[in-house]
Amino acid sequence: MTSYLEHKNQHLSRSTGDIAPPLRTLVIYYSRTGTTAKLAEALVEALEAELAEIRCDLYRPGIFRYLRAGYDSVRIKLPPIRFPPMVPRDYDLVLIGGPVWTSYPALPLRSFLAHPPGLPPRIGLFLTYGGHSDPVVAFETMAASLSQPVTERLAVKAQHVVDGSYVKAARAFAEALTREYRDGFKV
Repeated sequence: MTSYLEHKNQHLSRSTGDIAPPLRTLVIYYSRTGTTAKLAEALVEALEAELAEIRCDLYRPGIFRYLRAGYDSVRIKLPPIRFPPMVPRDYDLVLIGGPVWTSYPALPLRSFLAHPPGLPPRIGLFLTYGGHSDPVVAFETMAASLSQPVTERLAVKAQHVVDGSYVKAARAFAEALTREYRDGFKV
């Protein structure tokens, strides 16, 4: 009899009937206030993934830094960032996410996308956003920066992170990605 944990880590391959290895996933994110960090951590838990944070000292929390972020975002002034020494292309899937600022991905996220380390062929995107910024343009901007097709997308309102309902969306997103993996990532 298979234990719950063993069963959870086994994915059946449709083509051969063999047991496929677990989906190796890396979640890369930027978060200025911690909202996107909560969503990233929920995705890590749901996918048993690894986590990598994009850091940018220029836009730490605070009203003046918030105003600076908005001003720089309108001017598209990409800031310097720090990223852990990882090799994303060694993963089956990389999820990249962050907040939406003035209808576009946050500048530190755009800095990362301007010169990403080697990425695998499969990419998923996730965004957090307030009520005033629709994530469609931000997703299009992110996808245009990538040479790989985007497998799945997840957008969560900041309000849903605050009230805790984002966890259900993160789990559904993880299930969709796992299903895509089992089915051979048809993109």
